[in-house]
Amino acid sequence: MSIANRDLFQALKTQASLAQAFGTAPGSKEEQHALRPGEYIEAWHNGRLYHRGTVVKTVAGTDLFWLQDQTGSRRLLDMESMEIVAGDEPAPAPATQAPEPAPTATVTPISAYPLFTDGSQAIA
Repeated sequence: MSIANRDLFQALKTQASLAQAFGTAPGSKEEQHALRPGEYIEAWHNGRLYHRGTVVKTVAGTDLFWLQDQTGSRRLLDMESMEIVAGDEPAPAPATQAPEPAPTATVTPISAYPLFTDGSQAIA
């Protein structure tokens, strides 16, 4: 991570922690956040999909929000750095479907004597 990116990320984290402590970032107007918790979104940058998931929490007074993806991991994202698109929620996993019956296997008993192609077991 370059120094400029690290400094920007640190500034965003500081701004987010101040917003959480005081309710809004110091000196900012009380504005509604563009996203709401529970919304399913996709985060794109330069035509590539980087994140997809549900908004968990928004940070008042900033463009920051927490996103939880399908794996359960949470990410702090900035709306200014990515294009946010409302996505279609993924289809829920099938609840409790009856498992398909497993194909039954036939077991051939093992013999101490070999079977020859003519079907006999004669050795000589």
